[in-house]
Amino acid sequence: MKSKKKILLYAVSALLLILIGVCILRSNYYSNLLLSQQADKYWAGDSDERFAQVSCFFPVGKSASIDTINAFRKSINGKLIEAGVEPMQEGESWADCYSATDSLTVSGDHNSSETTVIGVGGDFFLFHPYELVSGSYIYDDDLMKDRVVLDYELAWKLFGGTSLEGMTVKINGNLYYVAGVVRRETDKFSEKAFTDEPAMFMSYSTLAVLKEGTGISCYELVMPDPISNYAKTFAEESFKTQKGMVVENSTRYNFTSIYGIFKHFGSRSIATNGVIYPYWENAARVSEVYIARLYVFILLLALFPFICLVILAVRFIKFLGVKLKRARFLLWDAWDDRYARQATRKERRAQKRRTKNLLQHNERPKLKKKAQEKGSEAPESAIEQETALDIESIVREIMEELESTDTKA
Repeated sequence: MKSKKKILLYAVSALLLILIGVCILRSNYYSNLLLSQQADKYWAGDSDERFAQVSCFFPVGKSASIDTINAFRKSINGKLIEAGVEPMQEGESWADCYSATDSLTVSGDHNSSETTVIGVGGDFFLFHPYELVSGSYIYDDDLMKDRVVLDYELAWKLFGGTSLEGMTVKINGNLYYVAGVVRRETDKFSEKAFTDEPAMFMSYSTLAVLKEGTGISCYELVMPDPISNYAKTFAEESFKTQKGMVVENSTRYNFTSIYGIFKHFGSRSIATNGVIYPYWENAARVSEVYIARLYVFILLLALFPFICLVILAVRFIKFLGVKLKRARFLLWDAWDDRYARQATRKERRAQKRRTKNLLQHNERPKLKKKAQEKGSEAPESAIEQETALDIESIVREIMEELESTDTKA
């Protein structure tokens, strides 16, 4: 019966450990699912230098201007030099992008649609590497700012297809050329976060003309991070007048950050800073909650194996204590036996000496008398020699008997 219980306990513990492993693998999968959170890894490449990705989100009414962004860019290399990092040529040690989100009506050959327009600048598609279905992205150094990128849904809605490079869309009576078509993220977090109309990407400067007063709501940066939180602290100090939210994407999925979700769960649910997050940040925050939930499952699943492990550890310690106690007694007995054997050997040696002396004392008169009876006038030396020989033979016999007795014992 006891063996059946043990087998059942081992089976349950093994099953729970397997489920824990599944949860760990799932959390690792979630933490690497969103491409918008991996820019530091793309930028670092094979380099051993540590990089950090930082996102700054500005409140409504306190959005950043292009002048604010340019002033920040100029200070990056100087800040790196202060930290002991020798920057390479401008733009090679770090990368950034900025964006603003608004809504416009866009018309195509087949239809028109209300569209979420994201005005971008910098290396936006480095931070958001959408799958390119056709054509190309738009870049900050494009000479003409009248090119746009449509997402897959908008392309089908406006034109009924995706091979649209060189075709035009109309916005507020103006024509803009289609540079390419992209497919937005299809993971469940992004799908939960993006609930607006189909999306289109255009230059921020173009969007600012179409929608006057549209400010930059999101700034993203990847740069060397010589010490922990260096990049985040630098961004917080630089944009403190905007009173926005600064997030370090590089460490948002480590254990400390996930633990912070539980620690500040109430305040996390309350938004008081007036920041409207873009959909990719909302997707990341949803993924954090999923990972935190998996951590709770891991903790609950680990309770039973942990209790079993503690019980086994206690039993092993008790078993080890009994064994050590028994070994101590055995060593003590062996130590006592050692002294007993030494005392026995000393007593036997003393007995042998006493026997030898006694024999020498008793045999000497007998030998003298024997010599007198034979009428010989043997010299004292001859008598002594004979006595010594007889004594030696007698002692040898006695010692052989004692040795045989020791062997039997």
